[in-house]
Amino acid sequence: MSRWKNRIAMPSLPRLAAMLGLCAGLGLAAAPGAGAAGGRLYPSGPPHGVAYLRFANLTMHQAKVASAAAELTLPTDDPHRAGQYDPVTPGSELAGSVVLDGKSKPIDLKLTPNEFMTIVITAGTDGGPAITPLHETPTDFNAQKSSIVLYNLDQGCKAAKLVAGPQNVAVISGVAPDALGRRLVNPVNVSLAVACGDAAPAVPVKLGQMAAGERYSVFLFNRSGAGRQALAVRDEMAPFRP
Repeated sequence: MSRWKNRIAMPSLPRLAAMLGLCAGLGLAAAPGAGAAGGRLYPSGPPHGVAYLRFANLTMHQAKVASAAAELTLPTDDPHRAGQYDPVTPGSELAGSVVLDGKSKPIDLKLTPNEFMTIVITAGTDGGPAITPLHETPTDFNAQKSSIVLYNLDQGCKAAKLVAGPQNVAVISGVAPDALGRRLVNPVNVSLAVACGDAAPAVPVKLGQMAAGERYSVFLFNRSGAGRQALAVRDEMAPFRP
């Protein structure tokens, strides 16, 4: 049974042959377009009705997140840019700071029950951290499917699209800057890319073989001097500890 099923409190719960084959593989046929931690930053929430919080560093520099209780270091290597989802107590004030390249910015958060929040750290115009909170309350768990979310952190991409295969079949589309889109797909190994509908080529995404009941994240961002990039990770959950 998937680890997500056990740990998440859920509410009561389209050349043509190639394209159709890919859609069937992903299960899209009927759908319209659509770190290293030095301790826990915040106390774990209750086992039921809990909220989940993680941080993702999309900059060229190591970032640090500090609370009164602990400090979290987010490195710059792709496998560790996104931290685990930590269970936290919904409704509690979660204060702290993000430090990047010697510059600090405060954070003050409050999550709702069953909410998932990802705090994305990018480089601000002053070289310090820019903080973008992206949150959702998923209701799409399916033990036979994989769940993919596309986060658009590229301000120049007005409608990000996650596409699959050589025919660029749309999996997730129409994601505005500083927003997200999620979709359930069949757990397959298929080439993916993120496109923006402009002259720039689609950015390839490497997820490999997806697993049933698992969740995956794709971050689209644009880094100065490096251009448009994408980061893909399998979402990880930190264990609940009272």
